[in-house]
Order: sequence, then C-alpha cells, then structure tokens
Amino acid sequence: MGRREHENVIGNQRNMLKTLKKEIRMTKKKSNTPRHKRLNRDGRLQAAKSWLVKYNGNNKVRGYSKHFAVDLLCAAQELKMLGILVEEKYIKQLEIDKERRIKNNQQKKEKKQLEEYYGQDENDFFEYWVH
Repeated sequence: MGRREHENVIGNQRNMLKTLKKEIRMTKKKSNTPRHKRLNRDGRLQAAKSWLVKYNGNNKVRGYSKHFAVDLLCAAQELKMLGILVEEKYIKQLEIDKERRIKNNQQKKEKKQLEEYYGQDENDFFEYWVH
C-alpha cells in the first residue's frame, strides 16, 4: 500500500470517528434548565409540598415564584391550592400590578414603533418647537 492510499484510509477513519462522535453527542445532550423550573402545574404542586418544609424565608409567594420560575400571581394561586393562607388583598394587588406592567410594556412598544417609523431626529425637532 502506497503513501497516498494509506493517507486516504486514515482520512476515512477520521471522518467516520467524527460522525460517530456527533451521533453519540446528540443522544447525550441534556437540558441546562433545572428540573424544578421545567415542571408543569401538577408537578409543581407535588414538589411544592417538600419545598415548603425546607423553605425558611419570610415571603412564601416570592420564594415559590423564584424557585419554580412562575409569576407572583401564579405562585399565590398555587400556594392557595396547597392550603397556604394568602390574603385576597395581596392577590388583588398582584393582579393590578400585572395589568399595569402589561399596559406599560404596550405603551413602550408603541412608542418604539413610532420612533422607528418617524425617526428619532424628527421627534427631537418637534419637541424643540413644542417647548
């Protein structure tokens, strides 16, 4: 076997090894997100029972929200399902805050779209003449 033939055989073997490594790597790829943040409601409610025993913080709603990666309103509702006392006043305030946040985000989005449409320079020009 000549030198070129030998190099071709080695090259083919290297290519086969690369493809095998890719196939192996694809099957072993795992999610980087922690399991407790990937749970659905049923899973969270089951896991929350053991989490509540271990939790030492003052605000259970906020701790639940951070641990299970849900918003505060969802955390309050799920803790209420588990029998934890959550004041209605607090839940109402969370609902108001959520609505306010949605409204503010919508206004920011509209403002950004207007700035993109008209351009920032024109807005500065109009502000100069209005003031």
